[in-house]
Amino acid sequence: MKRILHIIRKEFIQIRRDSGLRRMVILAPLLQLLIYGYVVATDIRALPVVVYDQSESPESRRLVDRFISSGYFALEAHAASQATVTDHLNSGRSIMAIVIPTDYARDIRRGRAATVQLLLDGTNSNTATIALGYANGVVAVENDARLKENFTQKGIRLVQAGIREETRVWFNPSLRAINYMVPGIICVLLMELMVPLTAFSLVRERERGTIEQLTVTPIRATEMLIGKTIPYVLIGLADSSMILAAGTFWFNVPISGSLVTLVTFTSLFILVVLGLGILIATLVGTQQQAALTAQFVLVPNMLLSGFMFPIESMPDAMQWFTTILPMRYYLVIVRGIIMKGLGFADLWDQALALGILGLIIFSISWLRFRKVFG
Repeated sequence: MKRILHIIRKEFIQIRRDSGLRRMVILAPLLQLLIYGYVVATDIRALPVVVYDQSESPESRRLVDRFISSGYFALEAHAASQATVTDHLNSGRSIMAIVIPTDYARDIRRGRAATVQLLLDGTNSNTATIALGYANGVVAVENDARLKENFTQKGIRLVQAGIREETRVWFNPSLRAINYMVPGIICVLLMELMVPLTAFSLVRERERGTIEQLTVTPIRATEMLIGKTIPYVLIGLADSSMILAAGTFWFNVPISGSLVTLVTFTSLFILVVLGLGILIATLVGTQQQAALTAQFVLVPNMLLSGFMFPIESMPDAMQWFTTILPMRYYLVIVRGIIMKGLGFADLWDQALALGILGLIIFSISWLRFRKVFG
């Protein structure tokens, strides 16, 4: 036990002396939280639009006002010609163009179906789809308002009949995207920090020749591995606590579940990703190789774990592949605890899968570590 404590002390001294490593451990999580929180959030509002109003009537201005007042669109410019509309879309200054024909007001007044043309920049299909959905909603509201006005003018009382939906949103009533993103950011940052740090720590020892000095001491391989792992478990818990605190107090993300349960499952996840870092260290010879290999591990976890894209929408082969990714299980766990208030009884299957995967990774890492560093 005393030998393990000496290794832990040595590791913390080494971290304290490395200013670059300190910045990576302390500043990188906060900076990335701000970047992810403000940039990656999926709320899309104030989409720039250009309006080509050929009608120039109260009816057309009312429609344009309804688009802008919805908050989903921001008026970029009024176009004087179709060429100006094309220029806005080609240059990317506007995501959508609203073209109102000259006979728009006349058709409205005569009770006919009026036509409005919506031109969208489909370069980013996701943004274009969302913008089209917003636009359809705005037009539907305008249609409903005009229908009621027509009935009122004719002295007909409109009675709502049929099916009326009553919607209640569970777990995220405000539908804030940041509430969904912050738990995922914890997973990503832990992966981005813990895997490279552990790999660098072991590879650095070999590059500097200090690993040979350790191997000739009475320290066993098991004690060396434990002593090297514990500091980064503590750093991982400290970083996750810092991210969670920043998400709670800066972005006002509520925590519905138990912090004790969250810390327990986070510790398990950190051990698993540290096992990946140890495995990488046993497969490479330099820190540059460790950095490249760590990226090879991180990218699939970010793209295929459900952090950015739903697993259910992936091809069957990719869905099967995600079962070997630790982040897939921890993502369900951390979102379940923070957003839904779930406990161990609800998440035991995810924890079991994560634990089995961690056992396999650590077993392979341990065998490789004894062979390379033993």
